[in-house]
Formats: sequence, structure tokens, C-alpha cells
Amino acid sequence: MRPWIWIALTAGCGQMAQAPGSAPAAQPIVAGASGAQPASPPGDRTAAAPGAAAEPSWPDPDPAGAAEPTRDDAHAAARPARRPARTSPRAAPSDADADAWLEAHNRARARHCASPLTWSAKLADVAQRWANALRDKRCAFAHSNGSFGENLAAGTTGTLDPGAVVRMWYDEVRQYRFPDGGFSMKTGHFTQVVWRGTTQVGCGKSQCNGMDLWVCEYDPAGNWEGQYRQNVLPPGCR
Repeated sequence: MRPWIWIALTAGCGQMAQAPGSAPAAQPIVAGASGAQPASPPGDRTAAAPGAAAEPSWPDPDPAGAAEPTRDDAHAAARPARRPARTSPRAAPSDADADAWLEAHNRARARHCASPLTWSAKLADVAQRWANALRDKRCAFAHSNGSFGENLAAGTTGTLDPGAVVRMWYDEVRQYRFPDGGFSMKTGHFTQVVWRGTTQVGCGKSQCNGMDLWVCEYDPAGNWEGQYRQNVLPPGCR
């Protein structure tokens, strides 16, 4: 059987969180998941979309020449967070995996004058529980609607590692328009990765049906309406 891959490049499922005090609006319908995904404040609900099995690279973004992103003007209404159910068994990420996630995230963040993230065992536990829940749902691919920012990815087992996953999310920078790009379902992974207000990350991984499922949780969450200019700076911070 021919292997296949999901990667986070375009038209992933994503949401934005609303800034405190902003009026709620209609829920967006998200691609790659079942039905609408209401956001929990704060949090990015971005996911990977089907695509080609190409090795991603770190781009040298050119803001002046970047394509204008497709804007999603339907903002999700806030509602209380739902924690994913605990599943078992759980597998804690190794120190090497944690270091790889941090190195990849912080390499991207440094390009946009965002402080380095630190590893959170709590977030890693949340991420691992949701990765296990997706596995137990026969490789479902959907967001947890928890209280943290969240990025998802999936690919044929052994194809991706933490560095490759983060590079794919970061590659969305090509479609982001600085300084006021705002939220787009095509750039929500990138903006969460480099969001300056985020300070911690934790990630988990599960496997099913020949696939790796990746989940990263972020605290505080990014992708808040009206806060992109101060939290997503151009490369070089010009």
C-alpha cells in the first residue's frame, strides 16, 4: 500500500481567540475536522492538512513579496474550556524530544524577536493525553478545545521529527502579511509558534494505522484578535 502523509501547509483547520471584551461572532467551519470547532479563550486551534510528502525548509521570508493571506473574518465565540479525557497508557516525551521541540521552536522565534520558550511537563502531559485520545478514536484528527494554544500535525510513521514538524508550521510565514496579517487558517500554525506572549510549550506523540500524530500545547495561547501587531513581528523585527 502506498504511504501517505498529512502536513501543515495550507488550508489547515484553525481558529483564533478573541481578545477580552470583544463581541462574540459566528463559529468558523474548519477544514480537516468534523464540523465547527468553537474556540476556548485563549487558544489557537490549528491543524495539519493533507499535502505532499516534501521535506520542509526554513524559508527566507520576504514580507514585501509575500502573498496576501486569505482572511477568515468569522471569529469563534468564547466558551468554557473542556479538558480532554485521560487515556492510557501515556508516554512522556524523552529529554531528547523535549530539547528538539524547544530548539526548533526557539530557532523560529528568534527570527521574530520572541523570547525562547521553556518546556512544560504539564503541557506535555495535556498534549500526550490528547494525542492518545486521537489514537483511540481510530486516528481522528481534531482539536481538543482545551484552554491552551494547540498545533497538530500527522504523517506516515518515521517521516517527521520535531524539527520537521515545526519547520512545516513555520513555513506558513510565506503567506503572512506583516505587520497586520491577523488570523488566517493558512497561517495560524506559524503565528502560534512565534507568538511573543507565549512562554511555554509541551508536546506529545502517538501512533496508529502507520501514522505519527503530533500535538503541541502552548501557554499562554497565541492568536488573539487585535494583538497580532505586537506579538507577530516581521523577520528581523524591522
